[in-house]
Amino acid sequence: MRIAIVGMYHETNTFALERNDTPDAPLEVGEEILANAHPRSYIGGFVEAVQQPGVELVPIARVDWVQGHRGGLIGADVFRHYLTLILEGLRAAGPVDGVYFALHGAMAVEPPYTDAEAALIREVRHLLGPGVPMVGTYDFHSNYTAQECRDLVPFPLNTNPHIDAYERGLEAGECLLRMIRGEIQPVTRLIHVPIIGPNIGQSTWAHNPEEERRLPLYQLNGLREELERTPGVINLTIQGGYGYSDLPYTGMSVIATTDGDPELAERLARELAGELWARREEIRTVRPILSIDEGVRRAMAHPGNLICLVDLGDDPGSLCPADSPAVLESLLRLGARDCALTIRDPEVVQIGMAAGVGTTLTLPVGGKIDQRFYQPLQVTGYVKSIDDGRYKIVGPTHGGWSREVARESFRDVEVGPRVVLRIGDKVDVIFSRHRTGKDRDFFKSAGIVFEEKKIVVVKSNQAHRASFDPIVDATIELDTPGLSTVNYARLPFQHLPRPIYPLDLEMTWSPPGGNNVPG
Repeated sequence: MRIAIVGMYHETNTFALERNDTPDAPLEVGEEILANAHPRSYIGGFVEAVQQPGVELVPIARVDWVQGHRGGLIGADVFRHYLTLILEGLRAAGPVDGVYFALHGAMAVEPPYTDAEAALIREVRHLLGPGVPMVGTYDFHSNYTAQECRDLVPFPLNTNPHIDAYERGLEAGECLLRMIRGEIQPVTRLIHVPIIGPNIGQSTWAHNPEEERRLPLYQLNGLREELERTPGVINLTIQGGYGYSDLPYTGMSVIATTDGDPELAERLARELAGELWARREEIRTVRPILSIDEGVRRAMAHPGNLICLVDLGDDPGSLCPADSPAVLESLLRLGARDCALTIRDPEVVQIGMAAGVGTTLTLPVGGKIDQRFYQPLQVTGYVKSIDDGRYKIVGPTHGGWSREVARESFRDVEVGPRVVLRIGDKVDVIFSRHRTGKDRDFFKSAGIVFEEKKIVVVKSNQAHRASFDPIVDATIELDTPGLSTVNYARLPFQHLPRPIYPLDLEMTWSPPGGNNVPG
């Protein structure tokens, strides 16, 4: 039994200016895929499930644009380059009995490949023929389409923040083996639910039990798990969708897969979709969002020791440039002290490294990559430290393996050279060349001592929670400008399906029958 492994991974913010127009994405070919896979990742779980006597793994190629740091559209020629590489790899590998796809689900490419994952799957299906079983793992924030339903069995994440990649990979592997052996014949039904975000309202769990119990998607996940135990069900999932892709199939969805029972799949998908729609207002309002100044004032006045401010609008996890100085401007203007935050600004890094530690600089910071939402901020500060941006995540983090404990092994991270400027009253700003971080170790490795800070600012939506929730006394989410704004009306959508909630607050909807998403 020979099983191929292929992958393309990108969460495309179609509004981002930093496009992927050159074929320079991080690429793993052949055995590199297996060698680099963490044992508790999607691929790690899949490999564990299928490594049985008589099974030969045939890793082909995996492309990960997310690690390439550019969030915008992927060029059609670039996509075709990697698609051709995968198809040629499959041809060279010879006959296979099954295929596993490691995907994100929110990748977008220039026409004619707008629905990139579906295009990849369709081309592989055309090459291998209709009889080869295929499965795929997906992120929680996938914009899933009917085309994908027809050609493979999906296993998306059920958690947000994401902590179940290993489990989904394991399930995908077990399912593929049973399909190859002829033990099951999966059928999938997809219902698109016309809701986009906000991501902070789509949490499925929280460290604080009291907060967790009031989360609408925590409650709906309980119902999902109950329905998934119905005999004959292979997989049932709620997808958060990715609201920063301007595509005709963007939005939340429910996916149900059963063993040869399309009526059961449709019934369960309709029931869960109806419950999801009924909770739409709770999803939108479950977490309060404050203006920048109001949030800063509350943090300054809070009696707790460490307060986390969340810059929702400039989240690099949503493929934003992470260069907004909007929160920094408010902190300085309102006289906040003992703060730590981060801004991506390669120019400041270059100037700071040339000047050296201890040098006082006056210069514009931030707002140089995308000036549609904010402008550079003129500041004066001294270079407190310089480092190479290499560190280890040794504590809990988004994409980890548990909601309670640290990763089961360290993870090496490289964000490019960093310079820390101390501005104002002990306001330490970590300027990085490539990426910002949203875990404790990013800040600690740059010399930030949390015991000496009152306010820490993260550019994030959900991903900081696994790391910061256990150590902060309060989290305050801010309505900040940027490509991941929680106010979708600020974004110039042209292809989004309408009506859709919350852009169309008065709309009505009920679950249709069958797959109702283009593709």
